[in-house]
Amino acid sequence: MQAVMTGFLILLLAINSIMIFKLRDMKWTDTIRRLRNMAFGVAGIIVPEMVILLTKDRQIAYYAFTFFYIAFAWYTMMIFRFSVSYSGYRLFKVYKSPLFWITVMESAAFIWGIFSERFFTITHARWYEHIYWICRPFSMFYAYAIAGYITLTAAVVVLIIAATQSARIYRLKYSGVAIIIVVMVASRANSQLKQQPILMQVVCFALCEIVIVYMAVHYAPRKLNQRAMRFVADKLNDGIVLYDDEHRLQFVTAGYSHAVGLKGIQGIDNEKIYWDKVISEANVENAWDGKVMSVGRDDGIYYYEIQHMALSEDGKLIGTVYWIRNVTESIKNYGEMVHRANFDELTGIYNEAHFHEVTRKLLDENPDTEFVMTCSSVEKFRVFKELFGKEKYDDYLIRTAESLRTGLDHIPKCKYGRIGESDFYIMMPKEAFDPQQFLDAIDEVAKAYCTNNFNLVVKASVYEITEPLQDMLTICNKASMACETIKGDYGRRILWFDESILKESKLKERYNAELSKAIEHGEIQIYLQPQVDKSGKLIGAEALARWVHREDGLIPPAQFIPYFEKNGRITELDICIWRQACEKLKEWKEKGRDDLHISVNISARDLYAIDIYEHCVSLVKEYGIDARNLKLEITESAIINDLNQHVHLVEKLQAAGFEVEMDDFGSAYSSFNMLKDIYVDVLKIDMKFLGDTKNEVRSHAILKSIVDLSGELHMKTVAEGVETEEQLEFLKGVGCDIYQGYYFSKPMPVADFEAKYL
Repeated sequence: MQAVMTGFLILLLAINSIMIFKLRDMKWTDTIRRLRNMAFGVAGIIVPEMVILLTKDRQIAYYAFTFFYIAFAWYTMMIFRFSVSYSGYRLFKVYKSPLFWITVMESAAFIWGIFSERFFTITHARWYEHIYWICRPFSMFYAYAIAGYITLTAAVVVLIIAATQSARIYRLKYSGVAIIIVVMVASRANSQLKQQPILMQVVCFALCEIVIVYMAVHYAPRKLNQRAMRFVADKLNDGIVLYDDEHRLQFVTAGYSHAVGLKGIQGIDNEKIYWDKVISEANVENAWDGKVMSVGRDDGIYYYEIQHMALSEDGKLIGTVYWIRNVTESIKNYGEMVHRANFDELTGIYNEAHFHEVTRKLLDENPDTEFVMTCSSVEKFRVFKELFGKEKYDDYLIRTAESLRTGLDHIPKCKYGRIGESDFYIMMPKEAFDPQQFLDAIDEVAKAYCTNNFNLVVKASVYEITEPLQDMLTICNKASMACETIKGDYGRRILWFDESILKESKLKERYNAELSKAIEHGEIQIYLQPQVDKSGKLIGAEALARWVHREDGLIPPAQFIPYFEKNGRITELDICIWRQACEKLKEWKEKGRDDLHISVNISARDLYAIDIYEHCVSLVKEYGIDARNLKLEITESAIINDLNQHVHLVEKLQAAGFEVEMDDFGSAYSSFNMLKDIYVDVLKIDMKFLGDTKNEVRSHAILKSIVDLSGELHMKTVAEGVETEEQLEFLKGVGCDIYQGYYFSKPMPVADFEAKYL
């Protein structure tokens, strides 16, 4: 019997040695280190027991018992330290632990006991018909036994605390090891109470050690991984289902039914009924891996990403796993995102980026087709938006887009889109483009927004794409340039682009870039055109801006003033002219000619860009001139845009001593009606106002009425554009006060003006 038990112990020792080597190869953590120490501890109690089984010499057996109890004391401490580490608590250095010093004292006491035999004695006893050495403890031995029980109990308590404080998924990890240690304690207590050979303790502890290693290293982590993966799989709402080789259900996630859109999972435990339903509705072959397929259900079309994998071992099928992910929402969201990226949110037609993309592709794919690019844009769209509100403005844009769909979707090779605030672009084959139909379609939408107080005007342009390899931005810009060119020209509705427009646009951009330096270097100068009274006496002049360019020479005002009025830089130019006029008035005053005035123009943009009153008052103070000598000309159209505000401005300027002239009187539709609301000092009438008519009698009668009316309202009249003696005599006859025009002189440099008139 001893030989059989010895062989069994050798087997346990071999298994233990294998565990030691296996643990050495694993990732070296504190828990693995404690397990390895425990494995060495088991070896420390097996070897003495083997000696006890084989020896017949009492002294050798006594020594073996002593070393067994010393090894067991260290082993219990190793179990405790493993339990603390395994539970995730921080360990003290071993020499700082009270258990370490208790174990040291126990070891020293047992070594001393070898010579004194004060702890225990040994004797032969019969156990199941066999003779074994057994221990007969003395009273001092029980202190050692109690210390061992306390250590093992502490290990169990640590594990129980860890289990109760952890998530449910971790409880098995701690409670399983705690139960094994309880078994070890029970085995030891049972062996001691019944005075059985320590062989039973050794076998129990060795087997429990194997189970602890298996639990800590293999079983618990694998279970943890399985439960974690199951937990994750269920939370994903993905359908994960596993069948064995005979298609029997082995595993299914809670999200399976949700993923495939079915109620419950009944019926899939024996056959893949639900799965087959999805595949049959998808109408695909058996090549599903990673494919997104659409599945029709009663409430619509759904999309699934379906993957599968056949599981095999040794070349034989052991099962199949299917992963079904419902990607319907993702695909719909992606579709909406793509739509938002490519289409204008308000109108639903192509936005700028996508319009450039599709038209570029259209040009590349049709090299033999001649195309045109059109641009249509609202004249003064900001005024329209301000008058009628954003909702009405958006409604116009939406209706324009609908008109494009209705009129163009049937035309092959035609693309259209919205770019910017109010610009719509169309690219179509030249042969399909009809300019009159194009304008009629524009007018059809625009006329719905015309009122008695506002006429919605839409300008259009056409660029024939003669160079298809140009980038689309350049092509669109050329169409836009032509459209911008005719804005403000009420006689033109549509313009075809030619290279002169591009040349003019580049020239304007150049002037725009050079304006500030031109003002700084004195290139912007005033030219003066004389104004005379009925007797022909010089009473003043109008200051007009001229650009004497250092390279281009004298630039006509028509080339830059309208452009600066559009882009807002006219204010910069006007201030420069006002300052030069004030400088000249100061100079004339110092020479005793403070009887002369200079009229300066105030542009419509100036009324909103700066405080006209503060600026003019500060200028006359700065130069020490009389405000009545700086006459201010404001166009009738600028005043009428905001009559109430400008009436107040005119009154303030007059109170400060300025004379205010209304320029271009008669150009607006309600000129005479406006005179009842605003009082100006001078009405300035351009002779061209009546120059185009063939009925001179009627035109002379109207002009006489204006002069008579101004006299009744105590306003002076200035006639500009006087070119003939006949015109002069007529104006004198009707009572006009002041005359200006080529009949007297063209606008001239200041030096020439002074040489001729002063």
